[in-house]
Order: sequence, then C-alpha cells, then structure tokens
Amino acid sequence: MNKFENFDECTYAEIFELNQYEKFMQVEKGDFVLDLGCSKGYFYFKTKNKDINYIGIDGSLDCINDFLTNLNGDTKPKILHALIEDSRSIKSFSSMFHDNKTQLCLSITFEDIINIINRKIDFLKFDIEGYEKSLLKTNYDLFKKTVHKFSGEIHFLGTHFPREEVMLVLSEMKNDSNLVYKLYSLDGVDITDYFWTNPSYYTEIIISGYVKQ
Repeated sequence: MNKFENFDECTYAEIFELNQYEKFMQVEKGDFVLDLGCSKGYFYFKTKNKDINYIGIDGSLDCINDFLTNLNGDTKPKILHALIEDSRSIKSFSSMFHDNKTQLCLSITFEDIINIINRKIDFLKFDIEGYEKSLLKTNYDLFKKTVHKFSGEIHFLGTHFPREEVMLVLSEMKNDSNLVYKLYSLDGVDITDYFWTNPSYYTEIIISGYVKQ
C-alpha cells in the first residue's frame, strides 16, 4: 500500500487520498514550501516531484526521525525540530503518533521563522493543533506580507484558540479584499458557503487560499 516505515494510515489518507491541502490551492513547480507541523513528511513526499524548495518544522522528534528514515538519503528538504507559539520558550510535548514519554521542545514564533527564512513563502501548509492562532491572529499582517498560497487545518477545540476567536479571525479574513479563501470539511467537501449557516457544527476544517500579489 505504501513505501513508508512507521506508517500512519490516517495522515497518509489526509494528504494522498483525500488531498486535503490541495483542493483549492496547489503546490506548483519550483515553489518554496513551508510545512508547519510536517509530521512524518508525507506532504513533502507528495509534492517533491515538483522540484520544490522545502522546509518542514515539527515538535515531535519521533516524527522527524520517521521523516528522516523515509527520506532514504534525500538531503534536499530542510527539517527543524520546533513548536510554533506566540513566544520563545521550552515546552513539554507529547507526540500524537508515538507511545513515549513527554519530551521537551523549543517553541519559536512565526516571526522567528520568517526572519530565519528571509524570503517569500510560495505555499504555506500548516497543521499545528490550534497554534495556527500564531499565524492568523497574532501575526496576521506578517502572514499577509510573507505568504502567497496557504492551506491548513483550523481547530475549534481547546483553550489556546477558542471558537469565538477563530470566528473573528475567519470573518476578518473573509472581509479582507486582499485575501481569497475557501473552506473544506476534512473529507474534502467545499463548505465555504454552508459553514456560515452552521459554524458551530465543525470541530476542524481546512482553509485554503491566497494573498493577492
């Protein structure tokens, strides 16, 4: 079924079968791709044939180890071990995919990442369990200035980015004349219009769009 060691069927299905992150916006040949919450690297493996320049960031050393193992000597992608937060600190982190003890990890800000990269992001993919707040709220202006295409999960559960804050951010983005986006359910259905009629129904959605150049 697959060529990956330590295979995770759910993540594989999201990226390869459901194509969650490329329903509206797609990675194009030669794109500079930033993958926040890169996990085991499946998004890289899906798009690497487009000769992309890729940086993946994840808080789980075990996921990064799986990523490195499956690269089979491919040294082209750059991979960093870090969490995305609103401030720099050392955080405890438990992997979603591995049965292990809680680990420590450095958290850095979206602004830190942009300063390290020091260039425009052609395609931003993110799945960071509520910490998308750091991109879409805390650093909204920086996000618009440095990102062209984007696609990622929006989470409505948890205290870090509560639903009422998420709704305010989505409304601001919807009314921003410099930004275009669509919303999808996790099974790939376009809910861009329906979402606003029943916004309390979903616990996770995909947002995909672009910032006008």
